[in-house]
Amino acid sequence: MTRENKIPVFIISGKSPIGATGGGYSTYAYNLAGILKKLGHPVYIVALGNEDKEIDTKSGKLLLFKTKLPFLNVNIYALPGLPVYSLNFAKGINKIIKKEKYKKIIIWGIGPWGLTGTYLKIIHKGKIILLNSYFTTIRHEWWGGVRALKISDYGLLLKLKYLTIYLTVVQYLALLEKTVLKSADMIITNYKSTEEILKSEFGIKPSRFHKIHAYAQIYKRMVHRLKPEAKFKIPPKYIFFFSRHDPRKGVNFLLRAMKILIEKGYKIPLLIAGDGDMLSYNKRLAKKLIIEKWVKFLGFVNNPKVLMENCTLFVFPSIEEGSSALTINEAMEMGLPIISTACDGIIEDIESGKSGILVPKENPDAMASAISNLLDNPDLAVKLGKNAKQDYENKFKLEYMKKDIRQLLSNI
Repeated sequence: MTRENKIPVFIISGKSPIGATGGGYSTYAYNLAGILKKLGHPVYIVALGNEDKEIDTKSGKLLLFKTKLPFLNVNIYALPGLPVYSLNFAKGINKIIKKEKYKKIIIWGIGPWGLTGTYLKIIHKGKIILLNSYFTTIRHEWWGGVRALKISDYGLLLKLKYLTIYLTVVQYLALLEKTVLKSADMIITNYKSTEEILKSEFGIKPSRFHKIHAYAQIYKRMVHRLKPEAKFKIPPKYIFFFSRHDPRKGVNFLLRAMKILIEKGYKIPLLIAGDGDMLSYNKRLAKKLIIEKWVKFLGFVNNPKVLMENCTLFVFPSIEEGSSALTINEAMEMGLPIISTACDGIIEDIESGKSGILVPKENPDAMASAISNLLDNPDLAVKLGKNAKQDYENKFKLEYMKKDIRQLLSNI
């Protein structure tokens, strides 16, 4: 099949993959788009933006649609606007279908953003193929966040805020998510943990899953509206955490682990990169714990690679992922010593004691103990990092995912 005859693919990422708060969904969408483009498909990445705009990227054409709901912060609370935003996406894609006279297209939804495909299947019966990549469910994700919001760390009001959202908006979104899963022609997964969550929550039959290899690659985001990160001297040794700040990432447990380490005499700084809703709250918690001297919050970092490459240890305290985590995969690719919680699909990537150290979720004492163990045993840390890199190369090769996708699409 020639490039001209390849089916166009519209990947619905929700948040922009080149924006500051894109997160795992949009990062996966961007890497997926790059593979599809290499396979010869016309590729569009559909996302929310501050204005209607088209941007040519290495992974395809990025279609940004201006947010229509001013009372929602698109960078943090995009999902509550899912029905409206998805309808806007569907209208925009419909115009392209008519303009280009496409006879058949693939909508590749990322998580619940596949709702766009559900709308288009109603408009264009028989013309739309809806594939949906899934990692977790909205309820599973938000419940992880509610659990992580310890009142002793963040107070009662923040706990009640997220609990109220979980009991109202999240339950409504779960109904939409069920509709997406029902209308999808194929549900794409990368982890057994995701399949177990979907089977448990929505009763999805195993025959509807199509498992493919995952691949994650760090790329520099093109963010111009933010001021460049303040330059600072990178310390010779430091612990590093990199992710968006939301409750389920468990930063409060990491900060409490740092408190334990400092009290035991381990004077090594913790660098935390990433922006998000919980950043200001985590800064306050560090002050409350009287460890702000040893914790530096970097905010959004365009290119975290240099910070990851030079860290002594990479830590990941998450209590909910659904699948694994892109940052874990990136750390494995770099051969970093990894300490993570035994969370969802992470246990499918990291073998504790061989390619990293896994500790129980919500357990600062266990995390502090694992960190001190590797600080005291640098040879073990190096060995774990080498094994992690080897495991990554054995499991996450770009060619594996490319081959899986080629085979998947050949049957459509």
